[in-house]
Amino acid sequence: MGLIIKQSIKGSFWSYLGVLLGFITTSFLFPKYVSTEIIGLFGVIVAYSTIASQLSSLGIKGVTGRLFPYFRNESNGHNGFLFIGVSVVLIGFVLFLAVFSFISPYLLEGKADSVLLTDYFFLIKVVTLFVSLYGFFDSYNKLLYDAVYGTFLQEFVQRLLILLFTLLFIFNIIDINFFVLAYAFSLSMKGILIFAHLWRKKSIKLKPNFSFITLKLRKEIISVALFSLLAGFGTSAVFSIDKIIIFDLLDLSYTGVYTIAFFFGTLVVIPSRPLLKIAGTIIADAWKDNDLKKIDSIYKKSCLNQFILGSVLFLGIWVNIDNILEILGDDYLEAKWVIFFIGLSFLIDMGTGAKNLVISLSKQYRMMLLFISLLIVLVIVSNYIFIPIWGILGAAIASAISMFVTNLVKCLFIYRKYGFQPFNYRFLVVISIFILSYITQLLLPELSLAFDIIIRSFIVGGVFSFLILASKVSGEINSIVKKGYDLIKSKL
Repeated sequence: MGLIIKQSIKGSFWSYLGVLLGFITTSFLFPKYVSTEIIGLFGVIVAYSTIASQLSSLGIKGVTGRLFPYFRNESNGHNGFLFIGVSVVLIGFVLFLAVFSFISPYLLEGKADSVLLTDYFFLIKVVTLFVSLYGFFDSYNKLLYDAVYGTFLQEFVQRLLILLFTLLFIFNIIDINFFVLAYAFSLSMKGILIFAHLWRKKSIKLKPNFSFITLKLRKEIISVALFSLLAGFGTSAVFSIDKIIIFDLLDLSYTGVYTIAFFFGTLVVIPSRPLLKIAGTIIADAWKDNDLKKIDSIYKKSCLNQFILGSVLFLGIWVNIDNILEILGDDYLEAKWVIFFIGLSFLIDMGTGAKNLVISLSKQYRMMLLFISLLIVLVIVSNYIFIPIWGILGAAIASAISMFVTNLVKCLFIYRKYGFQPFNYRFLVVISIFILSYITQLLLPELSLAFDIIIRSFIVGGVFSFLILASKVSGEINSIVKKGYDLIKSKL
């Protein structure tokens, strides 16, 4: 357990540091020095390669997570598991190349600004390969009890490289062509570095051992791979398909504006990752012991506490929305309500807590495929309905509606199956505190940009935090604050 806590702390450190780097690049440098068309190009490359890497991996990440323990045997190279994994990724990538080469002309057909994307469309293939390899090697490395290095590469190194290349572009050390290539290199480098890391640890053992794979194990591998392929595609598509549809219906410039706005909306979900990692371990153990009472408790606490944390971040973004737009510039005026609805969609997701873990770690885990399929259908249909009406705002509204409906269905499923119902009067208290805190900022005068952000955030955040603690709406938050206070007091 000490190893889990230690690695969780290290992983969270690199994640939050990476968020800071990403915030600097996406909030200040990209809007000011990079055109919306180029930002849109980046968004489309990431969207296509994210979806393609999930498909071309053929579900091997899921197989690694579920079945590697059966192969684990360090003395004989884990019974050739690495050979199987790398082979699957490479075969999947070849299949992807064949399909992608066939459909590429149709993806670009009829686009006014497709020339820019056509020039760099090959980068999608390059990024897909290395992202696919990274996904497999990271899963493999985690099961060798190293959960930190992959996070370090994904959350910190990748964003550091993007920041450095952006600065080189700003100071005219590299031109726009090199900058686009460098951006793709930054996305791909994690696949190379994690391979080098495993090689350095002498964990790259590619000798096959076909005799180990029995008929029963082969069937299990295929079954898990198929489920993981569909589930992985669904998850990646949900957070990428909107950018592709915006490019299809509008253009790269609108895609760029949406990409920046989407980043601000996702800031709401920052606290969710470390909390759910910890919750996942506890819920998995509870399912093993069939401890429904503990699962119910964790589920309820995750919903309330994530809703509180998401609310204060959403509040902080929204009270500063005019300041954010001033920083972004005139090209991003349309981003205001996009940020609102993207932030709202993630707040809804956080407010429904650890529902995905409750389902996916139970015997009903296959139901997640149905819920993911529902979300994909809702996202695609609603985007094609709302984008022609409201542009990029329509995409944001589509995300919020799709997230609300899908999460509602998941919560109803959990309630009908297990009787878990996390929502009570405490959520109304948090919503009331949110509204009161927002009203507070309406009384504040407008100041110069930097001072306005600091003072507005401090006062509104202070009011929200005080009312949350005073109302004792969350025993866990009050307990953590009290422990922190007692620790500081003991040191003085």
